[in-house]
Parts: sequence; structure tokens; C-alpha cells
Amino acid sequence: MAALLTLNEVEVRRGMDVVLRNHHLSVSGGQCVALVGANGSGKSTVLEVSAGLLPLEKGSVLHGETTVIDHEGRRRNGPLTLGLTLQKNGVLGSEVVEEHLQMACSMGGTSTEAAPFLEAFNLKHRAKDLVAHLSQGQVRKIAVLSALLPAFASDEPCLVLLDEPSTGLDDDAVKVLCEWLSVLRQRGHGLLVATHDQRLLGQATHLHAVATGATEPCEAPKDHPEITTPSSPSRRCSPAAFGVKTHFQTMLWLNSNGMAALLTVGILLAMGTFYPNLTPLQQLGFLLAPAFAAGLCGEPLVAAMREERAASWWMAVGGGVPHAGGMPLMIGAVVTAGASVGFEEPLNGLHVLVGALLCFAVWHGVRFMQLATVRLARPHAAMVGLLTPVLILPYAVLVDWLTR
Repeated sequence: MAALLTLNEVEVRRGMDVVLRNHHLSVSGGQCVALVGANGSGKSTVLEVSAGLLPLEKGSVLHGETTVIDHEGRRRNGPLTLGLTLQKNGVLGSEVVEEHLQMACSMGGTSTEAAPFLEAFNLKHRAKDLVAHLSQGQVRKIAVLSALLPAFASDEPCLVLLDEPSTGLDDDAVKVLCEWLSVLRQRGHGLLVATHDQRLLGQATHLHAVATGATEPCEAPKDHPEITTPSSPSRRCSPAAFGVKTHFQTMLWLNSNGMAALLTVGILLAMGTFYPNLTPLQQLGFLLAPAFAAGLCGEPLVAAMREERAASWWMAVGGGVPHAGGMPLMIGAVVTAGASVGFEEPLNGLHVLVGALLCFAVWHGVRFMQLATVRLARPHAAMVGLLTPVLILPYAVLVDWLTR
């Protein structure tokens, strides 16, 4: 069958070290390729490169016939449905188990019934629970199912990437996982698995030694009976739709951006009746300050999605990192209108509109700076907040232009 994944002359650096050099790998439909090697040999690097998550020094990565990433920094979404399990689980604690699995399925534009898979993993009774209420082993099962269900729901060949999927799973769950890998291989999907587990290695059609780059065929693994998984069309969940939903579920926007706006209004009101004595330029500057402060906090989801590498999972599978979408427009408009009421200023539609647009632009501008640090080894040490004061200058220019 045609190759679903191709790595051409890939070179990857981690810090000062070259982890992969001139590396080649191909995974075709109906193959289960196991990445083997000692700890630190680069198995996870190969898998994350295959998902398009790491920058390349040289070479390119293809999904089907489409180049999804190359050494010149060009990126694009591949045509294949991608299932991915990283060493981190990539699931937020605020997500409901069943909803997360259906959302993962929707990435391929299809849906299937999750209940039989949850039952096989002894999780059917937790389908309506929040991920935060599960044990680590149970969350790992959800992470594995997130990669497998899109392939089970698809009639077209999919690419499934699994990084140590058996870690934290009990023996019965590993046995079931082996059967599922066999079924997916029989259906023509391509599987790339990084593992030390001999039970999973027994399902491999090929072994790829990361240290040498050599791929050797294995003895044909035993086939398992087919599993009936009826599928139906499903609307793809976008990063913006998921981000807005998460914001309302967790109230992250209120705890961060909303609180900054409220504190700004409170501080200004606590200064007394100074507002009427200000020039029009100063009045507008104070009026728009709460919306500006809300935007300066950036996107709270960026930090929230770092913990379990949910941002990386979304980047590979969903084509982008979840964000607040148009929510900053609403927040900026509301806080600007609230500030007008607080300062006993007649409500001005233009000012409310400018506050909405200002909050939106600053919010997503800071988000861009936050995302620039996601791939760093110590993203919290980048101190993105120290860069935000540079936005005060364009803010002052905007206020001055509006008052002319």
C-alpha cells in the first residue's frame, strides 16, 4: 500500500545535541512499525517529528503525498486523519470523558460509539465523569483511546502514532490494546508505536531501530477477529469552539482577564472624582484602560494546556492551539461600557467598539508571544509578561488618534 508517513533525511536538534541525523522512515497502510532503542535514543523524537511537532534542521515529513513540515519552517495540515498519544496524556482535567473522545473522533470528520471501547477498558461507568476525577491509569486509557477511535471511525487509511501507550495500563488493558492494534492494521491503517513492551512488539510488522535508522520486517503477527464499529459523519471541532467552551466551563477568562479589568476599574474609581477634570485624551485613556488590561493578560488556555501537553496534541491533531476566539470582543465591550457607567460618562458606541477591538487585538497579540515559547524546554522561564509593556506605546498612539 501507499506510504502514509515518510521521513526524508530528517535532522533534529534538542538543545545543542543532534538527536536525529539523516533519518529515513516510512509507514504504509497495513503496517505496524515499532520504534525500538534504549532510553534517550530518540524514539519520542521520531514520533513527535512524525506528528509535525518539532522543527527540522534538515529534511521533510510527508503525510501521504503532502509535506506537512520541512527544514525551511513551512507547515501545513496533512490530508490524513491523525491519531496521536504522547508520553503526556494531552487531556484537560475539565473535560468530560465521553465528550473528549467524541471530540477526538470528530477531528477526522466522523464519529463512532465510544461505549464499547470504554467498556473494554473498564471505564464505561466513568463516561460522564470529568477527567480530573480519574486515576492516572484511567487518564492514560483515555489518552490511548483518543488516538485509536478516529481510526476505528474512519473508512479511509489513517495514521496512528503512539508513544509508550502501555505505560500505566493494567495487563487486561494491554491485551485489549494489542487486539485493537491488530484490527487497525488489518483495516489498512498505518501505525507507528514507540515502546519497550514485548506484548506490543509482538503486534509489529516491522521494527525500526532509531539509533541506526534501519527497518527490519518481523514475523507476521497473529490476526484478530474484526470489530464492528459503525460510524457516522461528525462536525469537526475547531480550536476556537473548544477554547470558548473550555473558557465557559472553567471560567479561566474571569480568573485572569476579567479580574484584571475589574481591578483596573476599581483602582481608577478609588482615586476619587478626578475624571471630569481630565483632558479628553486622558479621559479616553482611562476609559479604555480596563479593556487594555484584560487583553494584556493574554490567553489563559496557553498555560493551562502546557501541563499535559494538550497544546501539542491539538497542534498535531486539530491544526492549532485552542483559544478564546471572539470572546475578547465581548469582554472588551462589556468592561468599556462598565467603565463608562462607573465614570458617569455618557455611553458612546464608538468607544465601546474601540474597547472591544482593543481587547481582541491585545489578547491575541500576547497569545502569539505566549505560543512562541511553547516549544522551549522551560517555557515559564521566558517571562513573556516582561514584553507586554511595549504595547503601551501603540495604545497611547491609538488614544491620541481617537481624540483628534
